[in-house]
Amino acid sequence: MSEHAASPAAWSLAAFEHSHAGIVITDPEQRILWANPAFEKITGHAPHDVIGWDIHAFHHPEQDDDYHHQRHALAQSGHWQGEVLCQRRNGEHYPELLTIDSLYDEHHQPCGYVRIFVDISTMKAAQSHLQLKANHDPLTGLANRSLFDDHLQRALHHAQRHADEVALLFIDLDRFKPINDSLGHGAGDTLLKQVARRLSQALRSDDVLARFGGDEFLVLLQHEAGVDGAQTVALRLQEALEAPFKVGDRRLPISASIGIALFPRDGDSAEELLRSADSAMYSAKHAGGGGHAFVDPLLSQQLQRQLAIELALREAVADPDSAFHLAYQPQCDLVSGRVIGLEALLRWHSTQPGQPSPRDCILLARKLGLAVRLDRWVIGEVIAQRRAWQDIGSALAELPIAVNIVDDHLRGDATDRLPLDHFLRQHTSDASWLTLEIACDSLADEPESTQHLFRRLQRLGVSLALDELGDGHVNFAYLSRLPIRQAKVNGVLIKGIAQDPRSQALLGGIQRLLETLGVECIAVGVENEESASAVRHQGIHLAQGNHLAKPMAADELSAWYNPRR
Repeated sequence: MSEHAASPAAWSLAAFEHSHAGIVITDPEQRILWANPAFEKITGHAPHDVIGWDIHAFHHPEQDDDYHHQRHALAQSGHWQGEVLCQRRNGEHYPELLTIDSLYDEHHQPCGYVRIFVDISTMKAAQSHLQLKANHDPLTGLANRSLFDDHLQRALHHAQRHADEVALLFIDLDRFKPINDSLGHGAGDTLLKQVARRLSQALRSDDVLARFGGDEFLVLLQHEAGVDGAQTVALRLQEALEAPFKVGDRRLPISASIGIALFPRDGDSAEELLRSADSAMYSAKHAGGGGHAFVDPLLSQQLQRQLAIELALREAVADPDSAFHLAYQPQCDLVSGRVIGLEALLRWHSTQPGQPSPRDCILLARKLGLAVRLDRWVIGEVIAQRRAWQDIGSALAELPIAVNIVDDHLRGDATDRLPLDHFLRQHTSDASWLTLEIACDSLADEPESTQHLFRRLQRLGVSLALDELGDGHVNFAYLSRLPIRQAKVNGVLIKGIAQDPRSQALLGGIQRLLETLGVECIAVGVENEESASAVRHQGIHLAQGNHLAKPMAADELSAWYNPRR
């Protein structure tokens, strides 16, 4: 067919014949008048065999509600599109995406319909596969944490409306780690799959089993979910694991510790219920394993104390001036004894029993999403304290001051506050005295945004230091491209270094590597003269620790420092 000679009708016929989509033309009563070759490829019916057939003969009797609105939609707009379940000639059912458009005569009266459809069974299968992968554990095929959370939330909502009970069982395999370590991960995976199969077979059809992670599983009970019912299920699960598991040529015994938490007795939210079941599981494990335990009132009290501490920390961060204060620990030259800088340390004067350590306080603040706000309060207080020292002519104002910050500041989407460099511009015109310390784990990856922020901070005069070196991962190739001025070797490495030649050699290697990168090394946690001497011997001359000076409030620091100038 010549491109220039062909008529529109010829092009239309060619499109009809060669289209990969099925095309059917019907009369106003939906009887088939014409079908294209793709119709046969999809349905298995030859076009000439189905002339005059009612098109609905190809449709499965069970369809969704939208299917039954076809007639109304065609009368209103002359168009309908939707998903239809159809049947091939061989009896196989398949889904198709169908579009129907009305045909009109010269008087604009409906005279038939053109139906265009494609087989979407492959696409639907791919969607089902992706959904299965998204909601199921790839090793065991069980529900994953995300899908389990959905089931748990729905179960709790239903129970709240109908005053029902819900039970959550937290299962942890006993002594799985030695098996995994000694026989290898392949054997461990085989064992986990067999455990998952036995647990599934021991449960009822409406119970939900999920792999929580590692060798931990969760079970949700919504029926007969009281004390007796939950205990019956726990016993049945333990019985299912009694027979040894065959892994390769070995027969491995395995047991499980099961913690049971009941809604609403042991928690009125999914998070609280999970924590309660977890604590009950540890009770079962501490009792020797291979058993089950309900929530221990004593452990529940510990959870309540933890929640009280979290609440107290939230309240403290909301009014930090009343709840926190800063202590300053000098950093010293080990050769001259001269103070070369300070580190500002956060202290929380809480009245809560079991108050966390300063480090744990920061970790908890980060868990609660409060760490950035707390860090910025600290920076603001340090700026104000240095200004106060300047106003009275104190020599302390001449010392650089270090502040430890969490890595949430490095991610632009982690906080709704100003970027850190903008925050500093608002609070001080001179930041050349400020050192910001970042944990080395924060720089294990190579985010480009981190480099940009560090360069902007450097332009403000801020010095950057790497903290906790020796107690975390660090990407030295990435570090070499960052404007890091100092690195602080963690106290874990320094502790006992005087008696440990291997730690001394490691410290010396770190010092030489940092020196090559042009990074100054500070030893943290120097608690005695022996450690100080060992650190000096490895070429490190800057240190921080209680042997040199303890953390002090600002007034105490002034009294300590002035005579040493």
